[in-house]
Amino acid sequence: MKLDVSRCTLSSFFKCSLMLGSVVILQACDQQQVKPEGESQATSEEGVKISTANTKADVVTVSAKSLTQVAGQATVPVEADLNPVTVPEDAKAFIGRYHTEIDCDGRFAPCTEGKAEFILTLMPDGTVHRSILQYGKVFIDNTKSSTAHNITYRKDRWFINPERTDIVVNRKEGASFYYKIKDSNHLVMNLEKIYSEKEKTNRELFDRGYPAPSKAYELVKDTSFHIQE
Repeated sequence: MKLDVSRCTLSSFFKCSLMLGSVVILQACDQQQVKPEGESQATSEEGVKISTANTKADVVTVSAKSLTQVAGQATVPVEADLNPVTVPEDAKAFIGRYHTEIDCDGRFAPCTEGKAEFILTLMPDGTVHRSILQYGKVFIDNTKSSTAHNITYRKDRWFINPERTDIVVNRKEGASFYYKIKDSNHLVMNLEKIYSEKEKTNRELFDRGYPAPSKAYELVKDTSFHIQE
């Protein structure tokens, strides 16, 4: 009888071992099946985050410093994040927007046919907004800006020369543009000074293809334009 009991116990033991082994194998299989699903879910979540980030980047709102807005508005607010330095009292009469019609010569204006509008806005903090418009297109730095984040606030500066004969615009690239003062409402591009031998940086930039005016365009002040302080 002892032998029978041993056999029975041993048989039961093998059966239990087989059952336990099967459970372990099944659990291992389940874990392997669950893991990729979890990984794919994490990847999916990351994918949503990336997609959301890209969407947000594409729809970032541009402030009023956008030149498309500056060109189209009757008023422009002064940027709060700029250095709050203001131009001297005797220069404040020239604060405002000046514009003129220019030829599409493919050089000073990036367009090659018809006419375009050149806009120069002299800000009270001494900075400058400038752009070229043609049939709704906005050109900055001699290239067409097709997206909002490409339209940047320029760091050009302006001042009146000591002789009070010209408005001088120092562009961020190093070029200096002179506008002869007829009165506070009329400025004329001073080609003689722009192309002067003293302006070596101008000449070097022009030789490399930097946009250069070929005519002494007269800019007229837009008296309906106001800057919100």
